[in-house]
Amino acid sequence: MAAPTCLEVFVGCYERTTLGYEVYENEEAKFAIRAKFTDNSHIGYVKTLAASDSFLATGSTDETIHLYNLKTNRELGALLQHDGSITSIGFHGDGHMISGSTDGTIGIWNTASWELMKSLRAHKGGVNSVAIHPSGKLALTAGQDKLLRTWNLIKGRVAYTTNIKQVADFVLWSPDGELYIIVCDRVINVYRITTATITSSIDCGRKILAVSFLTNRVLAVGGEGENIQLFELSEGKSTCKCDFKAHENRVKGIQSTSDRSSQPKDSCRWLLTVSSDSYLKLWSVDTETLDEPVLLASVNTTARLTCVCVRPVLSQTSEVPALKLKVEKAKDKNAPAKRRSTGTEQDAKKKKPKTRKQKP
Repeated sequence: MAAPTCLEVFVGCYERTTLGYEVYENEEAKFAIRAKFTDNSHIGYVKTLAASDSFLATGSTDETIHLYNLKTNRELGALLQHDGSITSIGFHGDGHMISGSTDGTIGIWNTASWELMKSLRAHKGGVNSVAIHPSGKLALTAGQDKLLRTWNLIKGRVAYTTNIKQVADFVLWSPDGELYIIVCDRVINVYRITTATITSSIDCGRKILAVSFLTNRVLAVGGEGENIQLFELSEGKSTCKCDFKAHENRVKGIQSTSDRSSQPKDSCRWLLTVSSDSYLKLWSVDTETLDEPVLLASVNTTARLTCVCVRPVLSQTSEVPALKLKVEKAKDKNAPAKRRSTGTEQDAKKKKPKTRKQKP
């Protein structure tokens, strides 16, 4: 009998493939990673992916988003709304998804029917990153136009526009929603939501390709080079507490999650990292001491990895507030003139999306 799964991980790569893995713990309390599925639906490389409790979404340079039901292990189809490469995908709970593209738009989707609730013209020259606030009421987008936009998701419109004078590669909220970071090349600027001003700035000395919050005030950073840095964020100055070699090539993706072992420690977090060296690695980090992380498991995927995400585990008592957009189903005046609908979207009003068995 196979050991039970304690974590599900998904990665994308330049070889146009999405790979699914399971982390399991054996009787000796040691961890290993085994393959779960492989999907080759995209015709461009997989640039971004995201998972909710029920769904996996993968975005590609082929301008499509492919969808999978993780509870039934079935492929749901593809969303074809965007006219550019998919650059960013995020879920709010299990009910809504937001996508960003180089076509300059963001799309807000209802996962019950995969109907496009809203298409908004967000930036000139393309959307680089989308980040949904933990409350589900706000979102940040960064674009090629050197602007940061704050969106009111309840009303479905821009709340603020900030000229950051640089092209931002990533925007990301802290888990408690009190801080957000903007990554521009090799610099991380940390902002507080109440003042929208920079509280500290970090120069990592290299181009940053991946970031993830371990805790509300601890940030993991990877990029060009083999190392990952752990920063403790504080007012005025943020400190690098650990700088360790994680891979043999540049770090392309970082994702953190809770300790999923049979005997979890409150002070420990798990860190998933992927690299162009083809390895997916699982680390354990003590967030109190921030000593060098312990490598728990790794697997050679034999692919040049680009991104990673983890399927969240929702407790039975926790509830994610619904995102309730006060918009009509009529076309938004800001929507692009050209609109490509999917089979999934067209059939949503009549029947559930067609599914087919997941590839082994």
